[in-house]
Amino acid sequence: MRVCIYTKGLSYVNNRNIWRKVTTVFFRKYQNNLRMKTDILAMKTDAINIFKRGVDAVLPQQLISNILKLTEDRKLIIGDKSYDVNENVYLVGFGKAVSGMARAIEDILGHHLVKGIISVPIGIVKLMEDMGKNKMLPRPNGKIRLLEGAKDNIPDESAWQAATDIVSLVSGLDSRDLLIVLISGGGSALLPSPLPPVTLEEKQTLIKQLTSKGATIQELNSIRKRLSLVKGGGLAKLAYPTKVVSLILSDIVGDPIDLIASAPTVINKDPPDLSLKILQKYDLLEKIPSSVLKVLKKDVDGEESKLDFDHVDNVLIGNNRLSIEAAGNAAINLGYSPIILNIELTGVARNVGAALAKLGIFASGGDYTKDDLSELQRVLLLSNERIEEIIQKCKTTKSGICIISGGETVVLLKGNGRGGRNQEMALAALLTLSSLSPSSSSSSYLLDREIIFLSAGTDGIDGSTEAAGAIAYRGMSNVDNTMVVSYLENNDSYNFYRSINNGDDLVITGHTGTNVMDLQILLLR
Repeated sequence: MRVCIYTKGLSYVNNRNIWRKVTTVFFRKYQNNLRMKTDILAMKTDAINIFKRGVDAVLPQQLISNILKLTEDRKLIIGDKSYDVNENVYLVGFGKAVSGMARAIEDILGHHLVKGIISVPIGIVKLMEDMGKNKMLPRPNGKIRLLEGAKDNIPDESAWQAATDIVSLVSGLDSRDLLIVLISGGGSALLPSPLPPVTLEEKQTLIKQLTSKGATIQELNSIRKRLSLVKGGGLAKLAYPTKVVSLILSDIVGDPIDLIASAPTVINKDPPDLSLKILQKYDLLEKIPSSVLKVLKKDVDGEESKLDFDHVDNVLIGNNRLSIEAAGNAAINLGYSPIILNIELTGVARNVGAALAKLGIFASGGDYTKDDLSELQRVLLLSNERIEEIIQKCKTTKSGICIISGGETVVLLKGNGRGGRNQEMALAALLTLSSLSPSSSSSSYLLDREIIFLSAGTDGIDGSTEAAGAIAYRGMSNVDNTMVVSYLENNDSYNFYRSINNGDDLVITGHTGTNVMDLQILLLR
């Protein structure tokens, strides 16, 4: 077959050598693109599997079986303590993970469990049933009543009614009973009981205002405690003198049990004026209803000093660290060398996403300056020495690298799009990685490793979407920086990811039944 090729400055050429060179270049480029796509697909699968193994390690049944045992002589062993049981155990719970926790305890206690009430996110029963996770729900016609509420993690009338029923149960117990309290992330929204004259609507509005201004979970819960009958130790007071054992699954950086789900069984030691200072910080002090201001201005009534909380045992049963360690072990099994970056990652989601992507670039051979290191140090809360240590370790490690971090970031709302902190973090990482395309004026795209970034919530839900998070990588099809910036500025990460690759770069797990904040997986290979 004869092929004619026209090149500028030459006449028609019929030359077998030129044809061979052209076809060689073409097929090499095709093979390289095919290899890159295959590598990316495999690494995406690895990242998702590593994330899932991290979630599996903190599923409620696993955590409860690790810490709770019932002996033949009717002793309930919880951690290093034991309690006498004889058909005298009551249970209440609130949060995204308490349904599975309650079922695990129900299976262990049997007839010793008298009654229970749990408040869980709306729709959880159908989700679990649709996913075939019936063992994450209380037994049908059993002793535990499950109540749903708090749509989109916002306190509502259904959650308020559940809280009212829980207060009624707890208040009717005595010293012969044992009360087990199950607490996990989302518990604050699922146990609303505002102090009069504050209304539920007023409390909702205030929390929304604080969230939109980037208030931390610690700040939100400090406000919630002061405005609630049951938070900040209020539930434990109502239960006195009943023995109370709280089993707590942490969803807050640093595992402060005095903040998780607004601490219904932990004495409130916040300074009386802390809530007012938080509102002043976010310029809301002059914008809140007079009823809220009246409650927040009340002096500490001194009741905490009268009740020493000796009747309460608070037990932390799981946290983000457990999840990260399990993810690291999964990475090893997949042939990666794991590096735990930070188990207390906080900050603005888009800033953290960009910084983690840059870390991946530098660790894969990209050029960087001292200013770059200083930026990473500031955003990732690490020392320059630690960052350089990680970069050098990556450069000298021949196997794949898996950099793992965990924590909880915040989103600063500017637009009206859909998404959550994990999807926004991934989108910001994509913006950084997409600047490394071969068409870029920079030569930094010539890296010696592929880069995959995943950020997802261990509860399986990111913001008000069905996605847990999203994935970012170089060479994502149908993407340009202008498009990414537009979606990012509108806080519309979810719709961005829906619009490309048929949504395949969203991480969708369904409701996991647990909640220990977020995981970030950065794979380099």
